[in-house]
Amino acid sequence: MPKSSETLFTVKLEKGLADRKRLPLSHVLSVLDELRQLITEIGKDLQRRRGTAKPTGDFGLELIAGEKGVAFKGGSVQANIAVTERPGMGFKVIQSVLETIDMLDREDFPEAVVDQQIDSRVIRRLSRIAHIQKRDRTQMRLSVARPNQANPITATFGSNGIAAVRSLQAPTFRVEGTVLYGKLFELIDKTLADEEEEKGFWGELAADDGETWRIRFQAKDEEKATSLFRKQVKLTGTAFYYRIARPKLICELLEHDLQRDYEAAFDQLYGCNKQLYKADLATLLRQLHGEE
Repeated sequence: MPKSSETLFTVKLEKGLADRKRLPLSHVLSVLDELRQLITEIGKDLQRRRGTAKPTGDFGLELIAGEKGVAFKGGSVQANIAVTERPGMGFKVIQSVLETIDMLDREDFPEAVVDQQIDSRVIRRLSRIAHIQKRDRTQMRLSVARPNQANPITATFGSNGIAAVRSLQAPTFRVEGTVLYGKLFELIDKTLADEEEEKGFWGELAADDGETWRIRFQAKDEEKATSLFRKQVKLTGTAFYYRIARPKLICELLEHDLQRDYEAAFDQLYGCNKQLYKADLATLLRQLHGEE
């Protein structure tokens, strides 16, 4: 049973399959783990801002058993979670998550919140939860309360919130024939890739301009792409841009980007100004630095 001296976080899955007083165990555990990871991610940021040398985002979340030794209640599937470490900071983190969820679930979203900054990590985690809720036809009700707090902070993630998350993840525009240069890496965060249920496999590109892209390759390019991980590549395909998610490229052509000789390129291509400069690149650089 929860103690009156503990900060209490409650997660309730209701309606849909929850009306049977039972839900697939893997679904319930996945929802709880997505929330745990989200709290950890946001918690690390708060700890960094407060000067913590090694932020962990760990607030000692503990599942509380009911009177009969179960963590879920009849009528809906409910879990009570105690915040046992740094409860004050843990409360603030959970509060910020609930405020974002409440904003997303408003009927007038996005018109009323168009100027609000929405953390993309919250959207990614909620997208995974939305996928589960859609299958089970459930909605999620959350609350958090400090010790002896009369009115807990609450939020509901239902059909409005799910629609808002989907809209934020929908591409705003696309550009065909896009060419990207950068280093290719294995995709670590598969949250958005898994949701799209498309054929092929995924990678990540650290582009030369500093942007990070999600890349979907064709299945036939798996061996070639694997051999080019952590190497400089040139990718050609259709780019998709999003309001809140990282951009994505549907790769149609994958090439190893050979090291370029910029000095040779300058000597070859500055052509129309050759008579103006009357010097090669090495001479111009010396002049620029006052060496001649």
